[in-house]
Amino acid sequence: MNLVLLSNTASLEAMNALTFFIGNLSKDLLSLPVIYIASQPDPKRVYFTPIKIMYQQLGFKQVDYIELEDDFQANASTLLEKAGLIHLSGGDTYRFLTGLKQRGIDKQLRCLAEEGTAIVGVSAGAMIMTPSIDSAILCGDQNTVGLTDTRGLHLVSFLMVPHVSEPISNLSEIEIFKLQSDNELLLCKDTDAVVINGNKQQTFGTPIWLK
Repeated sequence: MNLVLLSNTASLEAMNALTFFIGNLSKDLLSLPVIYIASQPDPKRVYFTPIKIMYQQLGFKQVDYIELEDDFQANASTLLEKAGLIHLSGGDTYRFLTGLKQRGIDKQLRCLAEEGTAIVGVSAGAMIMTPSIDSAILCGDQNTVGLTDTRGLHLVSFLMVPHVSEPISNLSEIEIFKLQSDNELLLCKDTDAVVINGNKQQTFGTPIWLK
């Protein structure tokens, strides 16, 4: 699989990770669109526009927006099939995963990832790429949408906690969570990233792994 998991895109380490990642993909992908999936509606494109500019600076010519709620595009599935890279945005993790499941896009993303489509997840988007989003409570998310199936895409074997401070402010809560989980736990500061190209995994910054 070709994956990037980030806390935030606004750091030198994040840009280094994305530059490295894209540099290891086929150059032909740069002629294909990036598809940005919004975690919730962004009518003024406040969150989308900086990401669009970022991918253009990284060499992509086209960056398209998809949302999952009222303005969901009927051709979203087709757009995703033709993507060179898929970007899963940050935001409310529970709301985001609910939308993906309701639209059936969670299953499509899993298939596309297995076929080698590049997927970048930021914060909520990164947690959705893991076996479950249960770790979202550790960065302050609340399940206000009543999501009962918190299983993620399971593109990686570990769970993730983004936006970790240093020193870790809620270490005891994290340790209690880890005792109840069979998965490794990746703690990422906003300057950390994990890149997976095929069977090779590389870290940027200094993420912490709790085994």
